[in-house]
Formats: sequence, C-alpha cells, structure tokens
Amino acid sequence: MIFVTATIIGIAAGLQRSAIGSVLGAALISIAFMAAVALSMAPPPLMTLLIALGGYNLGFISYLITLDVLEQRRA
Repeated sequence: MIFVTATIIGIAAGLQRSAIGSVLGAALISIAFMAAVALSMAPPPLMTLLIALGGYNLGFISYLITLDVLEQRRA
C-alpha cells in the first residue's frame, strides 16, 4: 500500500510541472518517515522509506515517459 500511495504522489508531482513540486514531494515523504521514527516506540524499518521513494520515483518517471510518448504522437 505504501508503494501504490507513493506512486500516486509521484504522478501528482509530475502533473504540477514544477521542479520545486517534484523535489518537495520526495522531501515530504522523507520528513514523514523521520516523524514516524521520532514518535514511534519501535522505529519503522528503513526498507519502508526506500519502498516509498522507489514508488514515488516510478510514478514520476512513468508520468514523464507517458507525456513524452503523447507528445511524439502529436508531432
């Protein structure tokens, strides 16, 4: 579920068409993980952060590839 949510966040960051928006999305995922580590009695595994960042990147990259394919069809 973390992977799917992060993928959707990556797609939403791509839709903003802003470099700040894409960097901010990855930063907010990392900040949320740090808050979970700070507030939790047992810290979550680091693998969940890596899965979330991987999903974010996959969503963002898949959006960019889809956008590029659609632009090539128009030309």
